[in-house]
Amino acid sequence: MDLNIGKQNFLILGASSGLGLAVAEKIQEEGGFTIVVARSEEKLNSFHLKHPNSKTIQADIMSEDGINFLLQEVENFPIHGILVNAGGPPAGNFLGSTIETWDKGYEMVFRWKAHLLLKILPSLIERNYGRITFIESVSIKKPIEGLVLSNAYRMAVVGLVKSIINEINGKDITLNIIGPGYHKTERLKNLIEKQAGSEKEKNEIEKTFANQTAVGRLGIPEDLASLAVWLLSPHSGYVTGQTILVDGGLYKGSL
Repeated sequence: MDLNIGKQNFLILGASSGLGLAVAEKIQEEGGFTIVVARSEEKLNSFHLKHPNSKTIQADIMSEDGINFLLQEVENFPIHGILVNAGGPPAGNFLGSTIETWDKGYEMVFRWKAHLLLKILPSLIERNYGRITFIESVSIKKPIEGLVLSNAYRMAVVGLVKSIINEINGKDITLNIIGPGYHKTERLKNLIEKQAGSEKEKNEIEKTFANQTAVGRLGIPEDLASLAVWLLSPHSGYVTGQTILVDGGLYKGSL
């Protein structure tokens, strides 16, 4: 399928590794122009070396200064699609948390996304076109043990998206959420390492995660990237306000 993105510009956040990088690579493969954003200068340079026709921006998108710098860098680019993606908050249970950890979780998962949308949505509305896809977590449908901050604040992002689409009805602008399950990313690797000491224990935990899915394996970033790029393309114009799980059948519910 031709996704018709050859003349479009895509802002990809959290693009240094894992799911964000896979989406950026897929857009390049389909002929789109990527503006990749990450904190790691080294990883950005590596991406640009591989894709010299791309633009890279080193910024911490969780900070106000980072978002303001990002917006200055893209002000001359009409943005057609945005992948809203970044790492999650620290692991932990509710009874082991403090109000300070809740403040930190709010900043890492929710606040910066609301700030970015407040700044960038008006330009999409003015041009009457835009595709925004959020990468959140399967925890939107199935809370994950030991990730109370992620479980709570990612649900808040769903409420934000649902509210926004009702405010901008009649526009060719869509907002959707992808909820990944267990994928082979640095994020999952770090979570496993916190739960296990030996290499054997890490392998056992990984197998436990894989066995919880219907397909019996962990996902790879490319599994998710194809869907994300389609949602960022003109073809997805009648899909909005949706939460779509890419979890290998981890979630067993009917809704």
